[in-house]
Amino acid sequence: MHKLLILIFALAIFSSCKKEEAKPENPTGTVSINFNHYAGNDSLVMDNKYYENAAGNQYRVSFLKYFVSGLALYKNGTRIWHTQAPPISINAKYTEYCIAEFQKVSVGEYDSLSIAFGIVPEYNYHGSFEMDYNDYNMYWPENMGGGYHFMKFEGHWKDGADFGTFAFHIGANENLISLGFKIPVSIALQQTTSFIITMNTNEWFENPYLYDLTQEDGYTMGDPVQMNNLVQNGQRAFTLRPDNSKK
Repeated sequence: MHKLLILIFALAIFSSCKKEEAKPENPTGTVSINFNHYAGNDSLVMDNKYYENAAGNQYRVSFLKYFVSGLALYKNGTRIWHTQAPPISINAKYTEYCIAEFQKVSVGEYDSLSIAFGIVPEYNYHGSFEMDYNDYNMYWPENMGGGYHFMKFEGHWKDGADFGTFAFHIGANENLISLGFKIPVSIALQQTTSFIITMNTNEWFENPYLYDLTQEDGYTMGDPVQMNNLVQNGQRAFTLRPDNSKK
């Protein structure tokens, strides 16, 4: 009798373990976003090409780096899935640093997505995630609240006899830009769904705030009013479309 009870107990444990082993994981896929950069209808060329903004200033871009984070997927207005992954650095000068990939995305059909331009609050403090050494210049000063730069957009400008430099820097949680796109998103098991987000750099200078570099000092860091102007303009600087070349 004692041996029979031991055998029954062992079989019960084995059966329980088999059920746990057979429990399926949440089926997931991947979302990949390629970031393109334009000035109006022209592909952005760094360092040596001038573009004209709405104020008539000629500007060229020497540095454009920013973070994206907080990808989320929605259906019928309800957030169904969101990433737990740390922020991803985008550097417009190098195509290999213009891709953001989000893994472990729940399989399903969605009707819209959002992504934060900048760093979501849960990661916006020093030491919150492992940074590439190329991003060490993106720290936001502790005396301004700490965390990280959301964007550094820098270059030179000229307008007639006038000329100078500009440095559009954005940071601090209140200046996080949430980009929302109404677009079908289909996530399949172990497959990658690809999109292209295009930044139009002209939009940082206009709509609703016209940024005339002959009238502004061109430096926004530590200036909450000027950073807020950029945040308002930045809402219109991005478009998203499916990357059909990946199909």
